[in-house]
Amino acid sequence: MKEDFEVIEITRDSMTIKADRQSSCNSCASKSACGTGVLSDLFSGFSLFKRPLQKGVKAGDTITLEISSKELFLRASQLYFMPLLALFVGAYLSNLFFPSNDIVQTLVGLSSLAASLVLLRFLIR
Repeated sequence: MKEDFEVIEITRDSMTIKADRQSSCNSCASKSACGTGVLSDLFSGFSLFKRPLQKGVKAGDTITLEISSKELFLRASQLYFMPLLALFVGAYLSNLFFPSNDIVQTLVGLSSLAASLVLLRFLIR
Protein backbone atom coordinates (compact mmCIF):
# COMPACT_ATOMS: atom_id res chain seq x y z
CA MET A 1 0.00 0.00 0.00
CA LYS A 2 1.41 3.37 -1.02
CA GLU A 3 0.46 6.71 0.47
CA ASP A 4 1.53 10.28 -0.25
CA PHE A 5 2.66 12.48 2.64
CA GLU A 6 3.55 16.15 2.86
CA VAL A 7 6.79 16.99 4.68
CA ILE A 8 5.92 19.59 7.31
CA GLU A 9 9.13 20.00 9.29
CA ILE A 10 12.75 18.90 9.00
CA THR A 11 15.01 18.45 12.02
CA ARG A 12 18.59 17.26 12.12
CA ASP A 13 17.78 13.55 11.87
CA SER A 14 14.01 13.31 11.37
CA MET A 15 11.13 14.73 9.43
CA THR A 16 7.54 15.36 10.39
CA ILE A 17 5.10 14.27 7.73
CA LYS A 18 1.37 14.91 7.39
CA ALA A 19 -1.15 12.44 6.03
CA ASP A 20 -4.61 13.63 5.10
CA ARG A 21 -7.32 11.30 6.32
CA GLN A 22 -9.45 10.35 3.38
CA SER A 23 -12.77 8.64 3.20
CA SER A 24 -14.58 7.23 0.22
CA CYS A 25 -17.66 8.91 1.68
CA ASN A 26 -16.54 12.24 0.20
CA SER A 27 -17.69 11.15 -3.25
CA CYS A 28 -20.98 9.57 -2.20
CA ALA A 29 -24.26 11.35 -2.95
CA SER A 30 -25.86 10.06 0.27
CA LYS A 31 -23.12 11.41 2.52
CA SER A 32 -25.35 13.82 4.47
CA ALA A 33 -27.97 11.15 5.23
CA CYS A 34 -25.56 8.35 6.11
CA GLY A 35 -24.18 7.71 9.60
CA THR A 36 -20.78 6.76 8.24
CA GLY A 37 -20.62 9.97 6.22
CA VAL A 38 -21.50 12.07 9.25
CA LEU A 39 -18.83 10.33 11.35
CA SER A 40 -16.22 10.78 8.61
CA ASP A 41 -16.88 14.52 8.77
CA LEU A 42 -16.46 14.56 12.54
CA PHE A 43 -13.12 12.75 12.42
CA SER A 44 -11.75 14.21 9.22
CA GLY A 45 -8.44 16.00 9.28
CA PHE A 46 -4.88 14.83 9.23
CA SER A 47 -2.32 12.82 11.16
CA LEU A 48 1.29 13.77 11.86
CA PHE A 49 4.13 11.23 11.94
CA LYS A 50 7.84 11.45 12.66
CA ARG A 51 10.06 9.43 10.34
CA PRO A 52 13.83 9.23 9.81
CA LEU A 53 15.10 11.92 7.48
CA GLN A 54 15.43 10.88 3.84
CA LYS A 55 18.23 12.33 1.76
CA GLY A 56 17.32 15.35 -0.34
CA VAL A 57 13.90 15.96 1.24
CA LYS A 58 12.88 19.53 2.10
CA ALA A 59 9.91 20.97 3.98
CA GLY A 60 6.94 21.29 1.65
CA ASP A 61 7.90 18.27 -0.49
CA THR A 62 5.49 15.42 -1.12
CA ILE A 63 6.90 11.95 -0.56
CA THR A 64 5.46 8.49 -1.11
CA LEU A 65 5.90 5.79 1.51
CA GLU A 66 4.94 2.15 1.14
CA ILE A 67 3.86 -0.37 3.74
CA SER A 68 3.89 -4.09 3.03
CA SER A 69 0.63 -6.03 3.14
CA LYS A 70 2.06 -8.22 5.92
CA GLU A 71 2.84 -5.16 8.07
CA LEU A 72 -0.57 -3.65 7.30
CA PHE A 73 -2.35 -6.86 8.34
CA LEU A 74 -0.31 -7.05 11.57
CA ARG A 75 -1.11 -3.45 12.50
CA ALA A 76 -4.80 -3.83 11.65
CA SER A 77 -5.09 -7.01 13.72
CA GLN A 78 -3.40 -5.26 16.65
CA LEU A 79 -5.74 -2.30 16.41
CA TYR A 80 -8.93 -4.33 16.09
CA PHE A 81 -8.40 -7.61 17.92
CA MET A 82 -6.32 -6.61 20.93
CA PRO A 83 -8.89 -4.16 22.38
CA LEU A 84 -11.72 -6.66 21.85
CA LEU A 85 -9.67 -9.40 23.45
CA ALA A 86 -8.85 -7.12 26.39
CA LEU A 87 -12.54 -6.29 26.84
CA PHE A 88 -13.58 -9.94 26.96
CA VAL A 89 -10.64 -11.11 29.08
CA GLY A 90 -11.24 -8.29 31.57
CA ALA A 91 -14.93 -9.10 31.80
CA TYR A 92 -14.23 -12.83 32.14
CA LEU A 93 -11.63 -12.36 34.89
CA SER A 94 -13.88 -9.97 36.80
CA ASN A 95 -16.65 -12.56 36.53
CA LEU A 96 -14.37 -15.05 38.29
CA PHE A 97 -13.64 -12.65 41.17
CA PHE A 98 -17.00 -10.82 41.36
CA PRO A 99 -19.58 -13.32 40.06
CA SER A 100 -22.65 -11.47 41.36
CA ASN A 101 -21.72 -7.86 40.61
CA ASP A 102 -22.51 -6.93 37.01
CA ILE A 103 -21.47 -3.30 37.45
CA VAL A 104 -17.96 -4.25 38.55
CA GLN A 105 -17.69 -6.74 35.68
CA THR A 106 -18.68 -4.05 33.19
CA LEU A 107 -16.31 -1.48 34.66
CA VAL A 108 -13.37 -3.92 34.70
CA GLY A 109 -14.10 -4.96 31.10
CA LEU A 110 -14.28 -1.34 29.92
CA SER A 111 -11.18 -0.46 31.94
CA SER A 112 -9.20 -3.25 30.31
CA LEU A 113 -10.44 -2.04 26.91
CA ALA A 114 -9.26 1.49 27.68
CA ALA A 115 -5.93 0.23 29.01
CA SER A 116 -5.34 -1.77 25.83
CA LEU A 117 -6.03 1.31 23.71
CA VAL A 118 -3.54 3.35 25.73
CA LEU A 119 -0.99 0.54 25.49
CA LEU A 120 -1.46 0.29 21.73
CA ARG A 121 -0.97 4.03 21.39
CA PHE A 122 2.53 3.68 22.81
CA LEU A 123 3.42 0.36 21.17
CA ILE A 124 2.41 1.25 17.60
CA ARG A 125 4.54 4.11 16.41
